[in-house]
Amino acid sequence: MKKFYNLFSGLFLVLAVLTLHSCGSRPAAEKLSVTARQVLALLPEKPQFVMYINFKTMRGSEFWKANISDSVISGENAMGTLLNVFKSATGASISDGLDEMFFANSWTGQNAIVLKGSFDKNKMNSYLANDSVFRKTSTPDGITVYTHLNSNLAFFLKDNFTLCASNYKEQIDYMKGVKDTSNTGLLSNAELMKSIEPIIYKDNFWVVSSEKMFIRGIFANFADLKSGKDISRETMSSDTASGVTKDSLDKTDDVLMNKLYDRVNSVSLSGRMKADLNVILQFECINRESAVYVKKLFNGIIGLAKLTASAKKDKKPAAFETILNEISVTDEDNSVRITTRITNENIQSFREGKLLVK
Repeated sequence: MKKFYNLFSGLFLVLAVLTLHSCGSRPAAEKLSVTARQVLALLPEKPQFVMYINFKTMRGSEFWKANISDSVISGENAMGTLLNVFKSATGASISDGLDEMFFANSWTGQNAIVLKGSFDKNKMNSYLANDSVFRKTSTPDGITVYTHLNSNLAFFLKDNFTLCASNYKEQIDYMKGVKDTSNTGLLSNAELMKSIEPIIYKDNFWVVSSEKMFIRGIFANFADLKSGKDISRETMSSDTASGVTKDSLDKTDDVLMNKLYDRVNSVSLSGRMKADLNVILQFECINRESAVYVKKLFNGIIGLAKLTASAKKDKKPAAFETILNEISVTDEDNSVRITTRITNENIQSFREGKLLVK
């Protein structure tokens, strides 16, 4: 859970350092596929967040081949974890055969993972039955459930194309009983489904949360931008032309922690990968006034970012400044969208800036 939370927070922070543009029209949101909607019925009804990744569609993109495929293969080979076990047992991996992944986590720690791909059931049963790291349980309904003893993660093949996993027996039992026509699980959470609908990019990857405490935790990361504050306080005066003062910086933490998350119904991050990687961070706010408020607050963060950059103007432009040139903000009605484009040319700047890790 912590790794997924840090990933979400890290990507969130990348897009928080931005430049502000005028309002624009809302791009059309892609439709959720029929198969993806069916899988949502397998997930917990009230998760902290939901993550979806479509490896199949991204693997064919130029950006994946140029920037991601090698690192994915290296990561898979180095993993002594279940992902590598699934690869050995079923022949399906991120680089070949594993098409989609759904992940959801609840406040109680109850998680659910659903993998879609081409799985060899016979190979899987043969491989895992002879591995002492796994416990095999045959159930009356004819489904074989395997439990990875070190992590207590249980999983089973629902069909030849769907693998379900969870740390909780109750979730495993629930997923076994879900039918293709079931309108249960996450599908029955009207609030979260309403938050999924406006996500712009649904075909490649997206992450969404409508849980207030989770959203509060995401925004709390802004309060930890200590390095930027320290640099600014050393270089600014109380009457700086930018209007960003020491007092305003001190007050920013309280605003972010105590007000911002109350004004936001949901936060989502989605991306589309082709020749470049386009990413959108979306805030669905409670009303128009809140959307304007969110936009203005980020404008204050921009002042801090620009002030920090200007203190180093005698040096070579930082990766941080390169990123600024590719980020923009638009708003419409109750939505605020922060967009960026990662290209073959600027991806090195993102990596050197170390903004994708907490």
